[in-house]
Amino acid sequence: MSAKETINRITLEPAEGGYTHIIIPREGFSTKSMLTLLVIGLWLFMILIWTILLLQISPWWSLLSVPFWLLGFVTLRISMRMIMSSQEIIAGKDEITLIYTEGGLKSHISLKSSEIDSITWVEGGFKALSGISRKGIYPAVISHNEAYGFGQRCTKEEKKFLLETVKNLTNS
Repeated sequence: MSAKETINRITLEPAEGGYTHIIIPREGFSTKSMLTLLVIGLWLFMILIWTILLLQISPWWSLLSVPFWLLGFVTLRISMRMIMSSQEIIAGKDEITLIYTEGGLKSHISLKSSEIDSITWVEGGFKALSGISRKGIYPAVISHNEAYGFGQRCTKEEKKFLLETVKNLTNS
């Protein structure tokens, strides 16, 4: 690869030492994420109305709404983290590095080619844009009976592209 290449949302860039940098961008404010945020907003609005009605009865009764406020704000926080999360893969013949950024925190793992058992499809859980755990099939690097997934929230075509690209880059 000699120049930057973009397939759907995924960007491939050449990196130093014969490696390729694959960038899976954050979801951002797409139709799916806006729908999720709309539902959360409606939830919080309904709780606001309910709290106001309970305040008219007694301030003590309004305390019943506290768990629902907490649920709404925790869901909003988790959803925003998922919407803003991104992944990067740096792959070459010698090594692969998976980098996951969520809520300002980065986590990564680097695996030497000799440590990789296979790069294949796995079925497992991941967090959807709503922050709710879902099951699905996605590509993963298998090393010492441990699966390190990537592209979990990509489309089916993007997942196929990622799997084949990473396999070709690492010759696994």
